[in-house]
Amino acid sequence: MHKSLNIFAAVTVTALALSSAVDPAKAAVINWGSPVTIAGASDVVTEGTLYASANFGPGSNATVNGVVFDAFPVSGTSSTVGNITLTSSALSGFTYSPPSTTTSPYVDLPLDYRNMLTPFAYTDIQSQQATVSGLTIGGTYAIQFWVQDPRAEFGARTVTVGSQTLDVNTTDADGGLGQWVLGQFIADATTQSFNVGPGPGGPSPATYANAMQVRIVPEPMQMVSVAAIGSALGMMWRMRKLRRNGRDSDATAC
Repeated sequence: MHKSLNIFAAVTVTALALSSAVDPAKAAVINWGSPVTIAGASDVVTEGTLYASANFGPGSNATVNGVVFDAFPVSGTSSTVGNITLTSSALSGFTYSPPSTTTSPYVDLPLDYRNMLTPFAYTDIQSQQATVSGLTIGGTYAIQFWVQDPRAEFGARTVTVGSQTLDVNTTDADGGLGQWVLGQFIADATTQSFNVGPGPGGPSPATYANAMQVRIVPEPMQMVSVAAIGSALGMMWRMRKLRRNGRDSDATAC
């Protein structure tokens, strides 16, 4: 089980749990968690069973944390690979802008992770729509979506994924890291769509789609905010420190 999901299971914070958005193309509600800054291969969720994956842009398959992301060369205004379709609202369709940098922390990521993140489907100003097909009605699915651009000149750009706004470069500096977001839904149809659009910030609005995966999960996963996770971890650390100090005091008294 993914390490973050162990934390999710251990912490009960229902008030901060979920933010929801009803996507216009389908009635099912996708519950999106808080954006998380890219850190390493363990970002890739492994809960449940892989259903579909996409490594958007020209290139080859990439395996990260044991999950294979299928190469997804997007062309024209709409492309489908397996059970994932990506559609651009721009008449000119998708373009690619593979970023290049030799600066940390981006270059410190594992090579396979960088291979997954570096090519991306890009739409200037216009939005994109991701659609997952072949779903089982009543099944529970999790979606993980990444945006990333390590170049300083475009670091201030943001991307909206469902109800959340993700930063393509959290430091706005060369080599900066982007973000990913996890959402889940219970299928009420055989297809499910969500919108990806340009957010506020940056030299010009743009939409990024770097990678995504869809997983079948046995039951809804508890997703708490990053703030709640940090608070819980801090509490656990303080409790352990108090117990350790108590044991040390007892040993000294003896």
